[in-house]
Amino acid sequence: MSMRLKNKTVAKTLSIIGLSFLSQSLHAVPFSFDGRSLGMGGVSVATADLATASWANPAMLTNQRPGDDFSLLIGVGAFLRDDEDLISDIDDFQAADDRRNAAVNAGDATGALQATTDMAVIVSGIDGKILAPEITSLAAVGIAFDSFALAISIRGDALAGGTVSNLSQTPLQVIDPNFNILNLEGILTTEFGLSLAKAFQVYDTKISIGIKPKVVDLTSFTYTESILTASTGLSNINDDSNKVDLGTFSTVDIGLAVDLSDSFRLGLNVRNLITDEFDVGSQVLNFDTEARIGLAYHNRLLTVAVDYDLIENEPLLANPTFDGLKTQYVAVGAEFNAFDFAQLRVGARKNLADGVTAGAEDTAITAGIGFWLGFNLDIAATYTENSVGAFLQTGFRF
Repeated sequence: MSMRLKNKTVAKTLSIIGLSFLSQSLHAVPFSFDGRSLGMGGVSVATADLATASWANPAMLTNQRPGDDFSLLIGVGAFLRDDEDLISDIDDFQAADDRRNAAVNAGDATGALQATTDMAVIVSGIDGKILAPEITSLAAVGIAFDSFALAISIRGDALAGGTVSNLSQTPLQVIDPNFNILNLEGILTTEFGLSLAKAFQVYDTKISIGIKPKVVDLTSFTYTESILTASTGLSNINDDSNKVDLGTFSTVDIGLAVDLSDSFRLGLNVRNLITDEFDVGSQVLNFDTEARIGLAYHNRLLTVAVDYDLIENEPLLANPTFDGLKTQYVAVGAEFNAFDFAQLRVGARKNLADGVTAGAEDTAITAGIGFWLGFNLDIAATYTENSVGAFLQTGFRF
């Protein structure tokens, strides 16, 4: 698939969940990345710092950079998975419809018939394909004291799954907006957390323990539109009738970080120890426990790390149609520090979950750069043949 960021269908899809997201107060969700982490392939459990530990591993609050006792972080990111080229299919369908309209206007019956046939062929290959857009926004304040560290964090995310239903290949119905409908189902979630961490010396080994109580609120939303016009009109995206308040619950994350030596660190993060489920129509949305382990090597100039999901993670969507979006990542990444002024980051991650498509198994390549300009600026991007994403964040530390 040609992942053109200006592709009209990509823009429309992200606009749908973006406007739904922005119409709420700032929300947050279990979400894997910040700008630094994304540039390093998604690793974070044993590499996070005072600014990012709230999401990566609360125990890492005690492993801030020397001299950093305060941090402020603000960031935003957008991602799109399209493992089976559904967006290209929709673009091709609309292009064929444009040819059909031009042929009808020109009185070219043969051309109109050929374009309609092309549209029917495209529909025949759409069944079961899924796309998954995500948008996130985050903010955190971290403070390190002599004996412990804490952080207050809030994060906003909108996640959606999209598929085409009510399929028809008949000549009249293939141009009927009541058929071949793009359905987007999504979740807006709220996470407000207070992270606390303390380090202990056990037989000359530094062991840090962290905990993050948090409050999570969830709202579901739906959006439907014919693939004939899936890049036009945003009139009913923010219609309250398309949204359902699912409720609020409290849960907790815990983290562990062990300095195996001056250069090696082991990290573990277990999220959502208290689980919950929510009724979404006739279906059930499960908010499940997640666990990730990480190992990092670090010195003043170089950090290298690997993270692994210990549990296969189901998508935060109730519709079983989207089960193919499940993940279990293994990630590797590196950061090269240039005199504390700039950091170059590279990485890769692979989805090891069972039963996903070949496109979902593709290795994602990531890259990023960070600058210290009196303030931090971190930029990162990820790409595969079937997915694309980027993250931008800024903040202060001292």
